[in-house]
Amino acid sequence: MTDVHVFLSVGIALVGSLLLGELFERAGEPVILGEIVVGIVLGTSVLGIVDPSGPFSLLAAIGSMLLLFDAGYEEIDLADLERGGGSVAVVALFGVGLPAAAGVVVGVIFGYSLAASGILAITMGVTSVGITARVFLDLDRLETRYGLHVVGAAVTAEIVGLVSFSLLLATVRAGGTIAQYGRIVGLVIAFFLGAILVQWLLIDRFSQLLARFEQTAADLIGIMGILFLFGYAADVAGLDVIVGGLVAGLLVGGQDRFRELEIREGISGIAYGVFVPLFFVNVGAQLDPAVFRQFDPLVVTVVVVGVLVKISGSYIGARLVNHPSNEALVVGVGMLPRAGVELVVITGALAAGIIDERLFSAGLGLVLVSVLATPPLLRRAAERVD
Repeated sequence: MTDVHVFLSVGIALVGSLLLGELFERAGEPVILGEIVVGIVLGTSVLGIVDPSGPFSLLAAIGSMLLLFDAGYEEIDLADLERGGGSVAVVALFGVGLPAAAGVVVGVIFGYSLAASGILAITMGVTSVGITARVFLDLDRLETRYGLHVVGAAVTAEIVGLVSFSLLLATVRAGGTIAQYGRIVGLVIAFFLGAILVQWLLIDRFSQLLARFEQTAADLIGIMGILFLFGYAADVAGLDVIVGGLVAGLLVGGQDRFRELEIREGISGIAYGVFVPLFFVNVGAQLDPAVFRQFDPLVVTVVVVGVLVKISGSYIGARLVNHPSNEALVVGVGMLPRAGVELVVITGALAAGIIDERLFSAGLGLVLVSVLATPPLLRRAAERVD
């Protein structure tokens, strides 16, 4: 029998997001901030209405895929992203590498093993592309050069973070073998090679096939099928489904006929009317403000260093690829948020016994601060570019 309790939590989450989002909008703050705060209130740490590990999380995952699909389909030109690959690599190198190095140093200073310090390095290095992409979309800045660089570097950070975590987990659990490492890396390579093959061999043929269908919603159904297939493929490859959503959006948006279809309004209605708000509510529901109820030098150090090094490292990378200082600041703040991947990493590491509750709380504190701070800071930084 269907568990209809999720309908109650979804209804309360949507109404709460609508009301609090309106309050934040009128106060000059991003709507996404209201959705995250609603999630914190409704989550297991406060009211317990939204269970971020239950059926609600599946709806939230759909929201994350639709958010990045919309970004790839409507806002990001695949050719521009490919041309900016070198610049994206530099931003990612400094925006991921420096925070990761800082994570290792902080872990060792506080007496943790290299494995635990490696987990801290991953959590400091990753970036939540969903939060940044949503703010850029709301501000109509995603198609800018700095917007493309942030999205590209953030996706790179998520991929590197997830692959590194899988490799570290394999090493800790079974000592790690060449076959295990090869399988982890091979699945990721296979996912992207598969996407390239779809782009070269299948996407045009699929579009031409749909053009002969007489069903009114044939194109929309077909495109949504591509989205979910790539979301599944990304998960099988050990990546986040949000990466699958972005890749699907880039492929569909790069096909001439699909790009000219007037179906974005239907996709946006589904996405931003239901699923995307649920994604950010679910992010908030995983956060526990209780990590700051008592002073812990480790938590404070991880949060302060994690914020400052992430912004400054990404800023340096942006300046090296010739962004002016105001745009480089946008890149720095845009690379700040940690959410989905970091929560997966620290939760998995805790379950595997790699980190203790104290280090888990420090990572959770960094997620909480970066998630709440990024939307208002990013909006202000982006507005200074004009």
